[in-house]
Amino acid sequence: MKLLKHFYKSNRHVKLAVILAPLLAIGGYILTGILLEKKIDAQPGTAKAMALQPDCHLLTDKCELLHREIAANIAIEEKQGKQVFYLATSVAIRGALLSTGDSEPQPMTNRGTAKRWKLELDHPIAQGTPVRLALVGEKHQYFAEIPADR
Repeated sequence: MKLLKHFYKSNRHVKLAVILAPLLAIGGYILTGILLEKKIDAQPGTAKAMALQPDCHLLTDKCELLHREIAANIAIEEKQGKQVFYLATSVAIRGALLSTGDSEPQPMTNRGTAKRWKLELDHPIAQGTPVRLALVGEKHQYFAEIPADR
């Protein structure tokens, strides 16, 4: 109560400073975050994680991966007893790597354009095996880990 009485007895400059200080601190924190994010995005070669969209069942359906700058659709198809991994992106990329479980990453081949890619898998993807995807864009690299579910 003493503090409140002291506040009301102080001059208007102190009152204004006490009211504005928290607002300026919050505004400065938000602006710093925005400016640093723009600075990080401007640096070439930055690796960025792609978010897996809900209801993704890689072994039976298509999956969608999103980032602010790029979207990717992935699907697996059975052809002549082998699994073929398909990738379609919203922007042109320079390359894509795919690995399943503990295997070495394999480069994907493009299907006529830099937005469509495929890879014929040596061995089928088992249920629960993590699938790792890396995309190389013009400025940045993007990566994701997708659980193989039905």
